[in-house]
Amino acid sequence: MKMALRGVSCLVAAVLTDASVWAGSGWSDSPVRFPESGALPVMYPLDSTTESFPCEPGCALFTSPGRSRAQVARIQAEMPRGRWTTPSNDGRGLERTRRILTEGGTLHVFALGDSIVNDMMRSGWLHGLAEAWPKARVRGTVLVRGSTGCWYYREDERVARYIVPHRPDLLLIGGISQRGDAESVRAVIRQFRAGCPEAEVLLLTGAFGDVDPRDEEALARAPDSGTGTWGATLRRLADEEHCAFLDLTSPWGEYIRSSGLHPHRFYRDRVHANEFGEQILGRILVAFFTPDDAAFAPRLEWFQDLKLGFMLHWGPYSQWGCIESWPLVPADTWARPDDLPAWVERGRDLERFRRDYQALPTTFNPVRLDPDRWAEEASAAGMRYVVFTTKHHDGFCMFDTRTTTNRITASHVPFHAHPRSNVVLEVFRAFRDRGFGIGAYFSKADWSHPAYWDPERTITDRNPNYDPLAEPERWARFVAFTHAQVEDLMTGYGPVDILWLDGGQVRPPQQDIRMDDLVAMARRHQPQLIVCDRTVGGRHEQYRTPEQEIPDGPRPFVWETCMTLGTQWSFKPNDHYKSVRELVHILVDIVAKGGNLLLNVGPQPDGELPAQAVERMRGLGRWLSAHGEALYGTRPLAPFRDGPFAFTTRGGRIHAIRLLAENEPPLPATLTIRTRYRPVEGAAVRMMGVTAPLSWRTESDDTITVELPEPVRTAPPDSLAVVIYWHEPGSTGGPL
Repeated sequence: MKMALRGVSCLVAAVLTDASVWAGSGWSDSPVRFPESGALPVMYPLDSTTESFPCEPGCALFTSPGRSRAQVARIQAEMPRGRWTTPSNDGRGLERTRRILTEGGTLHVFALGDSIVNDMMRSGWLHGLAEAWPKARVRGTVLVRGSTGCWYYREDERVARYIVPHRPDLLLIGGISQRGDAESVRAVIRQFRAGCPEAEVLLLTGAFGDVDPRDEEALARAPDSGTGTWGATLRRLADEEHCAFLDLTSPWGEYIRSSGLHPHRFYRDRVHANEFGEQILGRILVAFFTPDDAAFAPRLEWFQDLKLGFMLHWGPYSQWGCIESWPLVPADTWARPDDLPAWVERGRDLERFRRDYQALPTTFNPVRLDPDRWAEEASAAGMRYVVFTTKHHDGFCMFDTRTTTNRITASHVPFHAHPRSNVVLEVFRAFRDRGFGIGAYFSKADWSHPAYWDPERTITDRNPNYDPLAEPERWARFVAFTHAQVEDLMTGYGPVDILWLDGGQVRPPQQDIRMDDLVAMARRHQPQLIVCDRTVGGRHEQYRTPEQEIPDGPRPFVWETCMTLGTQWSFKPNDHYKSVRELVHILVDIVAKGGNLLLNVGPQPDGELPAQAVERMRGLGRWLSAHGEALYGTRPLAPFRDGPFAFTTRGGRIHAIRLLAENEPPLPATLTIRTRYRPVEGAAVRMMGVTAPLSWRTESDDTITVELPEPVRTAPPDSLAVVIYWHEPGSTGGPL
């Protein structure tokens, strides 16, 4: 039969209060009031229908996950940050599992244990596993019974009756109820293998329970802990029975200790995980099965902390004020609008237009180029990283490379004799000197290369004008050319943080650029390189890049909206630029949903930034200089957006950012803020830029009302957006 699993998971944050009124749970400093029986209310009810199977009383046997990927994304976006060490995985005992994940097929994961195992599977971590290994179809089944370990499952042929018929590929055995009985675990392993001889087994140590993870000595003494005797015992058993082993205890404890929050922030009752605690376990499991990707988790955290980046589309095309590259494609008529002078002046003749476009380098001489000034203005705007177009689809390289004469340093380009002719080198140096992260935009497509667009054949669209699968030698020449150009960028231009690959049509099977080899080569030279193979998906698209749009909520991945300050990516004379108010509101909206903003400006053909663009950038920077603490290094917080409010958090500090409309101020006399992270009674609620704390009162379990004094109403600290903030109970964050 079908059923929806609901009613047991919750967010501890729903009933936060002071320790003085907490009804003890054994940790006297807890800020959480647990009910005398049962658990705290569910804040994210399971939203996916699962299938249950007949089982004996007291047990539950059902499919997993019970959460949608979208719901997992919302929880992960909101959960408190923490650090942890990725558990080691040498692949022993998981050879078949690894083969299915990498080569394709169905991987059926079966989890066995107690209610902690149920919490672990309820995290929806199988979604993350499927996303990391898109060739595999991943599904799950769970058999759990409260406070139960293998000492129970080994009896009465339960393994043969309830597990073997499902024919799983991988059996997970875990929980905190094994009672130190390794022989019962061994018995279950052998019974399982008797019925499923090809399947594999992963043994897991425990997490959660009633031991304080802040006390590492007590944690090591706890039954089923991976940091003490049980961990050593289970590891030996894994070796003896050729199973895989995962110590959940250590990274779980690390995460909670590093969060700066009381452990009960991750519990739904005195023993079990809430939604945030579930996600800790889920993240550890995904990392265990994706060790290469997990190694980049700290780098992606670094990237997410930056929040605001500066993108520059620039090349010889700026002389015409036209859209970059795209007018060359016959099918892309949108790129040759009737009001484009260069198109009209050439009688709308595509061949003539293309010929003259390709000759633009011969007149490109941006003698007013000053990358230090660019970096200065970007820094004043509050930007923290830069992504520069080293080569767009038209193939013109803004860097010195031995691979082509279609480059800024070639003798037919007037600028080649200028001391700053190697533009990429100069740009990266200038921004790096100011502490920016460095990103190299690079087009995988190259419409100037004869092994991509053969000049002897008809060109119709953005793809090769021949079949790469039918002419592999020609395509191999293009692949080698591309790899050589990327290697130039990775070896001659200092530390590079991001390789931002465009041209999403260049992907297997038709246009296989050998991304695994390309990324491996790039990381030999730049070991910490983040790779964004945009729009392609898979493990080399380490973050997503929605273009000119903002998602409607948190996403289940790291993301960055790339957006133009004006109306097109490249320079356009008399372009219309977004107002400072628009920029502030766009940035706040994106950060509140967990993303970064990569804001693009197209430099003029002489090398200067457009004056109006600089003016708008400076306005954004003024707001960030006063309120940036509510954005930089933060993470989203439910409800993320609520009318004119946006929410972020960092280090236990809650920010409710009130966006002001054009007809404000004055502001209302009171502001009603909907949040389940209410301040405790007597806590200070403040507004950035206002010295005195604000009066406030609780209206309900999920709202507070803040009173604004008349001077603040009529003359708030800012006319674009103001920030109200307080500290979350149980956090170690200090005052601003």
